[in-house]
Amino acid sequence: MQEKSKFFYGWWIVLASFFLMFAGIGIVLNCVGVFYSAVLQDLQFSRGAFGLYVTILALAATVMFPVMGKLIVKYNSQVVIGICVLVTGIAFAAYSQCSELWHFYLVSALVGAFGAGTSILPASILVTNWFVEKRGLAMGIAFTGSGIGGMICNPLAQWVINNYSWQMAYIVLGIVFIAVTLPFVIFVIKLHPAMKGMMALGDTDGTVDAPVLAGLNAGEALKNVSFWILALSFLLLELVQLGVQNNIPIFLEDLGHVAAFAASVMAAYMGMLVLGKLLFGSVLDKWGSKVGISFGIALMVVALFAFMGAKAIPMVVLFVIAFAFASPMTTVLPSYMVGDIFGNLDYGTIYGLIQIFATVGTAVAMPLTGAVFENAGSLMPVWYLFIGVAVLVLILLFIAIGRQAKVRETWHSQEINQLQDISA
Repeated sequence: MQEKSKFFYGWWIVLASFFLMFAGIGIVLNCVGVFYSAVLQDLQFSRGAFGLYVTILALAATVMFPVMGKLIVKYNSQVVIGICVLVTGIAFAAYSQCSELWHFYLVSALVGAFGAGTSILPASILVTNWFVEKRGLAMGIAFTGSGIGGMICNPLAQWVINNYSWQMAYIVLGIVFIAVTLPFVIFVIKLHPAMKGMMALGDTDGTVDAPVLAGLNAGEALKNVSFWILALSFLLLELVQLGVQNNIPIFLEDLGHVAAFAASVMAAYMGMLVLGKLLFGSVLDKWGSKVGISFGIALMVVALFAFMGAKAIPMVVLFVIAFAFASPMTTVLPSYMVGDIFGNLDYGTIYGLIQIFATVGTAVAMPLTGAVFENAGSLMPVWYLFIGVAVLVLILLFIAIGRQAKVRETWHSQEINQLQDISA
């Protein structure tokens, strides 16, 4: 039996997950923009052709999410995640050797495929396995790593570019990627609490000697209508969140604000997002999914109305706060709800499948907003459309919650009988 006076090891798992997010999202995705100008100026690529490397990266990750989810839980998780960390870090550094577009495309396929096993997927699996109580808070803390990674590594990369070269910046960030993650993979990460002779925080079903996984497997989840409700909901949420986030600077400039102000608003939003993830996770823990979803959607609608009136500075402030506190619905909420509805029996695979749909939302966001702007001459119709989409998501997620008890009646359990550890 766990001694309550001792520090719960699961918080070390949260710290490890924080650094997986710091590197896997904070470096790989949140630092994309800092390289654009330098690479385009040096190699004379067109913006559209060069930007395709990010699309290839996202598509490779999409394909690999369910595969990596299965591998992490079926085999030695430390070995699987460790290989992903090493390949992704080395591949990211290999961007420094690219001189042709196809070089970038090829490297991006590697970064995306193996990067799927380095960030939100393993972090979600680990936190779900280690926490029943305080799961929302644990996920909120872990997922702040992506924002903090971007906040630290963007200026670092820019300094290296200014003083050395964009090639050296890729190498430096590749080294940072491995340095901040691999030690945690080797010495800290344990897939299940039983590997430390412990139980998940708040677990009342299993025992230390006979740890139990309970829920549905991926095949059963795919046959359940709740899976498809969640898949559609998180596709739409990503569409709204990315459609707004990626248009913040340009829309503010459309409203008459100067570029420097627009950039400052974007930076303020990124900083506020760290607090938003912590707050949203705490709301889920204290009041549950219904209140959390209502809270997030209400703030999303407020943010969209404020954005439309963002000629006025007070409305800009309201937008930044409301949108930063609503945005964790695309990161914390999917991780939380997949475990809540389908359990942890095959969590990695199910969550990986959900991420495929979320990535589709990400991919559609900018083409959709761009097409509306080209036809209407304004982004205002998009924001009204997104308000309607947000209300639809609220309805869909409430339906999923209403079906939760019925889904749980079909859960089955399995004892963990193979615990592997490379650091023992």
